[in-house]
Amino acid sequence: MIKCKLLIFSAMLLLCLSCGLHIQEADGATGPVVVYKTKKDYRNHVSVQLSADGKTITAYPGPSDVLAQKPIELAEGYLLKRMVGDAYLSLTIDAYAERSHTYTVEDLLALVIDKDPYLEKYDCSACTDMDTASINILIRENKLSGCKSLH
Repeated sequence: MIKCKLLIFSAMLLLCLSCGLHIQEADGATGPVVVYKTKKDYRNHVSVQLSADGKTITAYPGPSDVLAQKPIELAEGYLLKRMVGDAYLSLTIDAYAERSHTYTVEDLLALVIDKDPYLEKYDCSACTDMDTASINILIRENKLSGCKSLH
């Protein structure tokens, strides 16, 4: 009986871990501190990570993680996300979170509407206290250039 329970537990753990391989990290406390401006308003659109050649998606959120993609508004029109992503989909975050079917990587790639959406994009993980107040100070003092440029 114990061996059976251990086998079931191991199988469930393996299943959970294998499902997580395609999900980019979206935990608000641990992801990179990405401060950016986009050419258009994509605040409620799903972002994905593309391969270097732009022909495939290398990371995308799971339905339970996508709500963490909603950005935080900062000073002077900048936005903050604690995740990576370099292209936006036509799908809204809310619609994706409530989806009734699973999208394949090919489905998601077909939904990309902008592969070059950023005007500015910085990783401020190492140059701030990782809170919005310190990031807003950098913005107001025109010191974002001290952060790592991602664009």
